[in-house]
Amino acid sequence: MHLDDFLIAAVIVLAVTAVCVSFSSRLGLGGVLGFLAAGAIVGPFGFEVTTQVEKLRNFAEIGVVLFLFIIGLEMEPRRLWAMRHSVFGFGTAQVAATGVVIAAVALALGTVPEVAIIVGLGLALSSTAFVLQMLNERGELMSEHGQATFSVLLLQDLAIVPLLALVPLLSGAGIGGDGEPLWQRAAGVAGVIAGVVVFGLYVVPWALAQTARRRNMEAFGIISMLAVLAAAWAMEFVHLSMALGAFLMGMLLSASPYRYQMEAAIEPFKGLFIGLFFIAVGMSINFGVVLDRPLEALGLVLLIMAIKVAVLLALGFAFRMQWPTVLRVAFLLPQCGEFGFVLFGAAKATGLIGSFQFAVLLLFISLSMLLTPLMAKLGYLLANRVAERAQTFPALPVHIAGVPVRHVIVAGYGRVGRIVCCVLDRTGTPYVAFDVSPERVAVGRLCKHNVKLGSVTSPAILRAAGASSASAIVVTLRDLRDAERVVSTVHTFYPELSVHMRVPNLLSRDIMLRKGVSHAIPITLEGSLQLGMEVAMSVGVTEADAIHILDALRLEDYAPLRLPSS
Repeated sequence: MHLDDFLIAAVIVLAVTAVCVSFSSRLGLGGVLGFLAAGAIVGPFGFEVTTQVEKLRNFAEIGVVLFLFIIGLEMEPRRLWAMRHSVFGFGTAQVAATGVVIAAVALALGTVPEVAIIVGLGLALSSTAFVLQMLNERGELMSEHGQATFSVLLLQDLAIVPLLALVPLLSGAGIGGDGEPLWQRAAGVAGVIAGVVVFGLYVVPWALAQTARRRNMEAFGIISMLAVLAAAWAMEFVHLSMALGAFLMGMLLSASPYRYQMEAAIEPFKGLFIGLFFIAVGMSINFGVVLDRPLEALGLVLLIMAIKVAVLLALGFAFRMQWPTVLRVAFLLPQCGEFGFVLFGAAKATGLIGSFQFAVLLLFISLSMLLTPLMAKLGYLLANRVAERAQTFPALPVHIAGVPVRHVIVAGYGRVGRIVCCVLDRTGTPYVAFDVSPERVAVGRLCKHNVKLGSVTSPAILRAAGASSASAIVVTLRDLRDAERVVSTVHTFYPELSVHMRVPNLLSRDIMLRKGVSHAIPITLEGSLQLGMEVAMSVGVTEADAIHILDALRLEDYAPLRLPSS
């Protein structure tokens, strides 16, 4: 494609996407539906910006990889271990039961058994990228239904491995289709996983520490991206899920003090590629098949989605989950997933399914994704109605590990920041502090303070710190320009968040109060007042009178201290 053609195509795609995403979000359906609609408009059945849809979708799967890495950063190993029953119990039951029911329907429609099995199991998988993005937009990734949904999706990501191994067996090509013994393949998989674990536990943290110590943020971002893509490539090399490799790498780095800065470095790329992935899925919708047999195509898609909802509702009842949670999970997971593209592509390559069957299955996946926001909205309405009748309330979302709800964010861990953390510790107030200096972060860890490496001037760091559910932010940065940047970001994205700030003098205090800061404390002036109080008490003034004098000065907005003679 010539540069001019590329620029024209990019402008068209961005313009259409901006309109569709804005419109979809305004309707309360989330941004994902807007991306899908934009893809359908600019795809082969619209403006036909490109016909290389499959290549674009394969390239854009980097977005799914980056997304799973960020999820892994938020999933410490002990939390994953605590979820083992829901992952391997609830998740396994969902894949098996849904696969059997859909396979039975396929058999009833005249499909041969081998194809029915792979179709049933392939359509039983849901979209990790699609659902996690919806939960992320709602801030519900760590809610009760968010965790249950994630458990199913994680098991499905694991299930793609044996499903891909099943394809050559069903097609008669034998295990792997290349004559490689099973034990040899298993040994290769185990070796690659061990290599990723060693790389993630030792090599990456060491490299990040070196770049952080030199304040080289560009190299820090490059190493973060290298870690993700290396883990994804290693898993792809042994025919495992790239997203699973990225998730494993993120989980290995979840306890690192650099996790927030890594998330801030990856987040912009994740947003770009995940949007591109959904656009590519929208482009994949074959409207030719839909227009030829619209009722049949839509009916089959709705039947598959209804089966998935029914199975999840039954399993939720069997696993004794609360009905509001079950309804949300069931109506979040009715779509078919992006791993279906991979599984059915492998089946097509071995001759198990034909080109027309492959096109129809891709249509089912794409249309089910397109309908999911509407299904999710219905599920939430039903869940809220059930919760109201039972006089129960949906669980509040809990943010990322180490960042509880209604916490305080401390920007800067210098002398003032350390004092603030000590006070918060003594009062039992949950908090998370950030600083760009690895040395100060190390001091914070020695003091057993919850200090992370990262610059709160970055909107991505604020988001990762759970600013949407925080009760306040304390800005203790010495550089007033950086402090103003933090205040501006907070007021833009989190206007309800209370901002407390240290300032050098009264002039800076007046400026920051006009900019919307809740409380601005002139540190030097307050220190001098404290000294004056101690002197007054030493010459006989009672402590109560001294405190009253200080309180009066503050109530008068330090008026006597603003006189020219002062």
